[in-house]
Amino acid sequence: MMITNVATEQNPALVTNQVADIHADSTQDLAAVLPTVVAQAMKTHKWVTVIGASREQIESLADQGISRGRIRWIQGKDNDQREWATEQAILAGTSGVVISWLEGVSPRTQQRIKMASRVSQTTSFIFSELTLRTPLH
Repeated sequence: MMITNVATEQNPALVTNQVADIHADSTQDLAAVLPTVVAQAMKTHKWVTVIGASREQIESLADQGISRGRIRWIQGKDNDQREWATEQAILAGTSGVVISWLEGVSPRTQQRIKMASRVSQTTSFIFSELTLRTPLH
């Protein structure tokens, strides 16, 4: 049975089975799960696929010892592309770890990612904003 966990302030890096659903959107929150990400990445020589991350977040991974040559960075022009890329990266089986930043994940997308994770050996971290940011004017 696949369990998706929502991180809390007390346990921001809870990973059970394959998927951790983490509601966050900053480099600081990535830092909270970096030890787990690095440990998972070091168990294999597969890609570390990062979808929708900023340059600073990629730098954080490299600073923790993950070779830049193993980081596959996918931007996607919109959230639909990032959702699709996340699902495909999990299903492909070529990544040891998939880390993805998505906006407003729908229940349908959550279910698709859970289903993909059930048939995959890939550990996934999904960062999802709970609310859209209000632009500053």
